[in-house]
This record gives sequence, C-alpha cells and structure tokens, in this order.
Amino acid sequence: MSLEHHQIKAAFSKAASQYEQHAVLQKEALERLLERVDFDAFESEQKFLPKTILDLGCGTGWAIKPLLQRFNDSHIIAADFSEAMLDQIPKQAQVEPRQTDAHAIDVHAGSVDLVFSNLMLQWCDEQTVLQEIKRALKPGGLMHLTTMGEHTLHELRHAWSEIDDKPHVNRFVPANELADLALRQGYADVIADSELITMTYGSVIDVMRDLKNIGAHNTDDKRTKGLTSPRVLKELTKHYEQFRTDDGLYPATFELVYLRAKKSSEDKGLPLRIKD
Repeated sequence: MSLEHHQIKAAFSKAASQYEQHAVLQKEALERLLERVDFDAFESEQKFLPKTILDLGCGTGWAIKPLLQRFNDSHIIAADFSEAMLDQIPKQAQVEPRQTDAHAIDVHAGSVDLVFSNLMLQWCDEQTVLQEIKRALKPGGLMHLTTMGEHTLHELRHAWSEIDDKPHVNRFVPANELADLALRQGYADVIADSELITMTYGSVIDVMRDLKNIGAHNTDDKRTKGLTSPRVLKELTKHYEQFRTDDGLYPATFELVYLRAKKSSEDKGLPLRIKD
C-alpha cells in the first residue's frame, strides 16, 4: 500500500477533537482486542502480567483505562505520532504520553513487555513497524494488535470501480500475509484471524463523512485529489444501491484482523534480513 505519510498524520491530527465522537468501530475493535489480551493474561496456563506496556498509535487514549484496570501496577507508554491526539489524554502518574513514529519507535530495545495497538498498522509500512515492535519487546514479550483486512469497504471500492480505475479506497494486507510476515521476522506463537463487522449509514455521503471524521479517508498517493463533485456522488450512490439493506440503509463492511505474536525468549534482538 502506497500512502502519503504526512497526509495521514495531518488527517488524524485534524480529526483529534472529534475522534471519540465518531470512532464507533475503533471502540468495538478495542473491546475485542482487550478480550484477547485477557486470555493471555488471566486464562492461559502461563499468566502474562506486563509491567511496561506500549500503547502504539494510542489516539486519544481509550485503551489506557481498561489496561490499567487489568494491570494496575503497570507503566504505560501512550505513543502516537499526532501531538493533537496526545493532548486529549488526561494526565496520570502511570501514563507517559510520547510523540513518536511507529516506523522508528522512541523506546529502548528490549524494554517493553506488551505492545498493544488498535487499528493503527493499516496506515503504516507493516514490515517496518513489525520490526520496530519486535525490537522494542523484551524476550518473551507479546504483541497484540488489530488492523484492517483486504475485504474492508468492499462495497465502496466496488461502487468506485464502476466509475473509474483510480484508487479511491485504501487497500489493506490480507491476514495470512500479515502472519507470514511476522513469522519471517522471527516472531513465535503467531496467531492471525479476522472477522467482518458491518456498519450502516443513511447515505453514501455519510459513509465517506464518517471515514473523514476519524481521519480514515483515502490517503493513497495515487488517489484523485480534490473534492468529489455532486455528479460523481450521484453516480457513486447509484452503483452503491445494490448493497442497500432491506430497511434502506447503506452498509460498510470492515474486516477486522487480529495479530498476536511473541518475541522468543531466546531472541536477543539481532535484526533479521527479510526477503521480499
């Protein structure tokens, strides 16, 4: 996926003040990801109680409260590349907001027990970020993250494809490819799976507006830049009609991908060469 990194940063910074109001999907994904952390922490044979947690791409800090409820002795590094997002996080003694890029995380190597990341990876170069997460983890440390899968927004993508062949909708890495990448980087106990979540809207414009309000609109560097004309919106709506529900709403499907992986206890942090 070819994305304009500065455009992504600007979009999320602009959306910071209204992010919590609109990010329904992010909240649902957060709850589901926390359930998976709970299994490792409290239900598996070897209980996992992290002392240092990196909440990578923390946004406005939704994950902080539930993480501290589970691990009340932990220190949380709340990391995001948007200063505007970090400004929304209430000050707490156990929480350290840190502005940093996920492609070059500002933490010491081997210093983190758990990397927790909810719906951030899809805006990044996945290979670089997974390498950085592995560097940050202590031997035996865990990564739990969610990202978007290849079937995300298939309705919108199909509707646009009837109009032209330009990239109007971001494309995302399939779950199996993400798991393969983690295995090639030397992660252990890799588990990747996905599920579909469908949200409904009153109009196609509402779909696009919601994506924009959470900073998640198209940022492909080959995209058509500029506003969509009323004529094109009308045509887009016509092609979207085939997906309408029985009650007249417009669905938007999101494929939520979960990736769980462990840094081997024998891994001392030496970099691996990844073959394309």
